[in-house]
Amino acid sequence: MSDTGDKKYSGDNFRGSDNASPYPVSRLGAPVSLVDSARIIEAASSKVALRTNAQLEVIVEQMKALQERAREIIEQASRDVDLIHAECRFHRVAGRIYHLYERGDGHRYFSMLGPAEFGGAAPSGFVASYRYEHDESWTRVDEIDARDRRRAEIQGFVSNRLLKE
Repeated sequence: MSDTGDKKYSGDNFRGSDNASPYPVSRLGAPVSLVDSARIIEAASSKVALRTNAQLEVIVEQMKALQERAREIIEQASRDVDLIHAECRFHRVAGRIYHLYERGDGHRYFSMLGPAEFGGAAPSGFVASYRYEHDESWTRVDEIDARDRRRAEIQGFVSNRLLKE
């Protein structure tokens, strides 16, 4: 061999087991084809892309659900602010039901008496009945059972978790 400037690799050879070698260690081993390596890399890349897309789809669905929940919270807060600003000539007590009425001029006010409790001379303009909550929010009468069930479930879950630990 002539010394024309071609140099062989002079670093340490791989010392692990033959099946973990990054290069063929025997002439009897299967030849490593560049095309086969490219196919393996391409297949792995597509699997990574599919998995990533699936994970991103889940995140997009979660984001949509969070946006919907945020919209509901904002609507509820807006309604609560409107109800807080309605005229009320008595002290509100949490847990009690109050009845919202609207006069012809658009002025809204609360009453302790519902439409059936006026003895036949109920004022016109009944809007809805609400329960005043401890957190100063309002719950429509038709939504009270669902809210109480949801609150009881959460309270039961929290109690069970605290008692187990």
